[in-house]
This record gives sequence, C-alpha cells and structure tokens, in this order.
Amino acid sequence: MNSVAPGGVATGIPMPPNMSEYGSGRLAPFQQAIPTVATAEHLAASITFLLSDDAVNINGAVLASDGGWSVQ
Repeated sequence: MNSVAPGGVATGIPMPPNMSEYGSGRLAPFQQAIPTVATAEHLAASITFLLSDDAVNINGAVLASDGGWSVQ
C-alpha cells in the first residue's frame, strides 16, 4: 500500500485584514523562505501517479507531496 503525505495546501484563506504594516514587514522575509504551497491539483497529480501503471513497481512508499517542506 502506498500513501501521499501532503504539506501545506492552498485554501484561499486570506491573511488577516487588520495586520499592521509593521507586522507585514516583519513577516515578509519569513514568508519568502516558506517552500511552495500545494494546490488540490498538485496533490491529485501525486495520487494519480501512484494509481497509474507508471507506479506498478512502487510498493509501501510514502510519497511526500509537500513542495519541499519535509527536507528542511
């Protein structure tokens, strides 16, 4: 049995509207260091791969579909 381990997934939830300019400025450098965030389509592609004939010889794998989060 194989599985997909997702990382952050884009949900469309916006940042709080009441964040100050100072807070936004302090947060910006850290946000740039965050790996990419997956969309539902990205996760579906990983799952589709594991279900396809291309993954016929893959067994017992946990596929990290997390945009690089797990390697930090």
